[in-house]
Amino acid sequence: MFDIAWIDLISLTAVKGHDLESVRRIIGAESEPVSIYDARLNSSAPPEDAMISEWGDGILVCQPGFGTKCAKPETLAALATAGRSVMTTCWHDRSISPAYPEGDDLLALAVDGRLLSALDPSNLQQQRFGYDTSALDPYLAGTRFDYETIAVWSQAGQTIGDGADGSITVAHWRYACLSALERFMQAELHEDLVRSVVPGRNFFLSDSLPEPPMPVSEFLNCSRGG
Repeated sequence: MFDIAWIDLISLTAVKGHDLESVRRIIGAESEPVSIYDARLNSSAPPEDAMISEWGDGILVCQPGFGTKCAKPETLAALATAGRSVMTTCWHDRSISPAYPEGDDLLALAVDGRLLSALDPSNLQQQRFGYDTSALDPYLAGTRFDYETIAVWSQAGQTIGDGADGSITVAHWRYACLSALERFMQAELHEDLVRSVVPGRNFFLSDSLPEPPMPVSEFLNCSRGG
């Protein structure tokens, strides 16, 4: 996989059963920015943006930065209808949605109008919710969810990490989320899918959320699992 685990703010949503245009329509992807001088980019509250690409068995939506629209339950419910399936992962420093019973980070799998399983991957307890809380297990087999502190040195012997003695902290749960996405889509994640410099694949997202085909509470089934 392309190593994006060092990116602190990102949302990745993999969709099966939709083509690119139907994903664009559901998530409210509008015309791509013409330039950095676009009025919407320079407004006091610029819209979320997304990069939409064909990938593996379907479509990948990448939201760099603070964007979380494609990880919200309303969007997942709208995408995961009529036999379609969606997996999303999001790590952030802000709440993704008040509808979720867990924190700021998310790995979720939704299929055919139901959220099967979701968890906060940064929480070692891995409290899960959904209709089938074991549904993510095949995609996470053999992965790690812990943190590891590693000393990093340059060739000249200078420390370059942020921690004590030049150490860095590796969040293995981020790699677990990326592995789950790759297994779900049966494809390797490459750099061009997460870099927002590819012409024709970058879009603004509308402020409004999709209209879910069922109440969010019904989609989530927020009773806790193990």
